[in-house]
Parts: sequence; structure tokens; C-alpha cells
Amino acid sequence: VFDHVSFRYPGSEKDVLHDINLTFEPGDTCVLVGLNGAGKTTLIKLLTRLYDPTEGAIYLDGIDLREYDVEDLYRMFGIIFQDFGKYACTVSENITFGEVGAERNEARIVDSAESANASDFIERLPVGYETPLMRIFEREGIELSIGQWQKLAIARAFYSDSDVLILDEPTASLDAIAEQEIYSQFEALRKDKTTIFVSHRLSSATTASKIIVLEYGELIEMGNHKELMAKEGRYYELYTGLKELD
Repeated sequence: VFDHVSFRYPGSEKDVLHDINLTFEPGDTCVLVGLNGAGKTTLIKLLTRLYDPTEGAIYLDGIDLREYDVEDLYRMFGIIFQDFGKYACTVSENITFGEVGAERNEARIVDSAESANASDFIERLPVGYETPLMRIFEREGIELSIGQWQKLAIARAFYSDSDVLILDEPTASLDAIAEQEIYSQFEALRKDKTTIFVSHRLSSATTASKIIVLEYGELIEMGNHKELMAKEGRYYELYTGLKELD
């Protein structure tokens, strides 16, 4: 629960987010919508306690996030940010970092890669899942394309056994066909999880249980696709006039 949450950076007098009141229910599939600078990524960073609110509070099961052990809190979240991690180790290790500390599960590694549509290119690599990536430590390390790295990051999310899945522009470097394949796989991934998407492509919002529309740091609309289209407000304007936000 976001309870009158505002946030501004130190030294700034302007709120990046202002007076946000919002509840994520267990099992929700939520999409954050808004133009660049609306505050979407900042909201995610507050939710995951990378930042603390300047005003107001965020509660998890009625307890202020600041009262939780940070490591316990982080284990709840499976996150892919726009600037996802690229690690100079093997393909399989890049995937298992989705759940650091868990016992390695070979079948789950392959399943995660298949779910992220990454298995085809992985199997063509010199040593498949054990191929070293990047040339920082390995002279024979393979350099992947940005789209291939993004698929590995998505596979990492599939490997995670987190309660809350957060995807901040997870398919930004993929073409429309590859993106649609990934979103169809997310249907299986988000079963029994609370899922929060940030996406510029509004086609991803149509099946969400809750669409949250942010503008200039304020929450201006909330509802599902049908409700917001009937309202003919800001979401309607964005969806009918510009399916992909710049």
C-alpha cells in the first residue's frame, strides 16, 4: 500500500512523485503507463526500497517497508530493470543469478531459457549453456547482441521464485514479434505472482487487472483497459493516438 507517498531527490524542491495512494493486491497484474519522466521507474524503486519516500509511507501486509530486513525484502522481488545486469560468466550462471543462493537446477535453467525464447540462440553457442560471455575474464568469451542479453535477463526472472515480479521495460530491445512471444510466456510466469510491468507499448496493458496512469509524478487514472477506455480520459487518448509512447 502506498499511503500519500511523495518523493523528491536530495537538494531538489520538486517532487518526482506526489501524493501517491495505491494498493497492489496479491495476484494483481499491473501495468504502469505514462510518458517519459512520469515517475514510473521511481515508483518501482520506492516499492523495492531502493529509495525511501520523502513523505508518506509504503506498507507491506500492514507493516512499514522500513521495518523489514532489507535482504528478506529483496528476496520477495524478481526484477528486470531497463539497465539489466550483464555478467562476465557463463550463460547458465547469468540465468541462475535470478535466485542467488539457491541450489542450481539444470532443468529449471533450460525451462527458464525456453520461456524467455532464449534457448535457440543459446544452443547455437560454442558450448551451449556453459559458454563464457564477454571477454573480461575469458579470451574466448562470446559477445551477445543487446536483444540476446535482454532475453537472458528475462530468463533470469523466470528462474526466480519470487512472490512479486517487476518488469521495467523488459522487452525494449526486442522486435514486435519477439516481444509478443515473451508476453505470451509471461502468462505462465505470473501465475500465483503479483506482477508489475512498466511498458511504453500499450498493447501489453490490455490484459492487465489494473492499469496505473502516471503523469508528471501524479496518479491520474486507474482501472482495467475496458474501464479506462470507457472513461475516455488520458489513457484513452494515449491508447487511441499513440500505441507506443515516446
